[in-house]
Amino acid sequence: MLHVPAILDLLNWDTLHDSVLPFLDLHTLHQLSFTCHTFHDMVDSYLSYATHIGITDKFRKSVKERNLLGLAQKTGNLRNLDLSGMSDAVSNRALKSLINSNCELRILNISRCSKIGPEGFEIEVNDGPSRGENSYPMSKLEVLIANWCRNIRPQCLVSLAHAPLRAISLAGTWYTTDEAVSDCATFFKDNLECLNIAKCYKVTDASLNLLVHCSKLRILKITSCWRVNDWSVRRIVDSCKEIQQVAMDDCRSITKTLMFDLNEKGILLLEAIGEGTSEKWDLSENYLQRMFRF
Repeated sequence: MLHVPAILDLLNWDTLHDSVLPFLDLHTLHQLSFTCHTFHDMVDSYLSYATHIGITDKFRKSVKERNLLGLAQKTGNLRNLDLSGMSDAVSNRALKSLINSNCELRILNISRCSKIGPEGFEIEVNDGPSRGENSYPMSKLEVLIANWCRNIRPQCLVSLAHAPLRAISLAGTWYTTDEAVSDCATFFKDNLECLNIAKCYKVTDASLNLLVHCSKLRILKITSCWRVNDWSVRRIVDSCKEIQQVAMDDCRSITKTLMFDLNEKGILLLEAIGEGTSEKWDLSENYLQRMFRF
């Protein structure tokens, strides 16, 4: 049996570094780094420029806060960060460290991370040389997925006001009120294409009506928003010429007349539950097809 030193002599380092490590998940990289100093240095080098790091469902259950804090220190170029379902590990401190270390971040998924609140989105002020606009934390964030995050509040959106968000998913978040939807319609009106506020029971027509200013809006999910009425949805459809898909099952104040009218206009009505949901969603021209399924 070959020992580690003998194996190292047989490896092509460039191939390993550039063609093998990108396919390894975080748990495997973590184990590999403890094999020897050479692998440790190689993994650190890879993490410093990695744009995405996979985390298996099995490892998500065992990740600790210290693992994410260590990851924040070693990364700086992540584009896609999926922390969903890691409630025990994803604290405000860990999220804050990760987003401030990775200014290139485009997609952030923190669904079911119940500890996250406004403190997790705080931007650290750099005391050194002034940062350029393109190197400011969250300045490139396009997608925020925070479904079932019970402590997400409107203050979080205020911290993201400078981000060019194109898609926001806040399904099932208790503190998504009219204030939060108004912030979305104000801060992100120039870029917002997809908004998911399903099961946000406090949202009313007062804030939903402001979405008429989001000229690029294509997809709107308001399933189980019981306080929303026909007139605000009609205004959005009439004003947002790019609108293609609407989900509004279990909206108790929405009439069948409106649903018929939208269908006549060619608006795809997405179902809230059942196999038809995934099928319709995936067949649509939605670049976030996997992101918005829950």
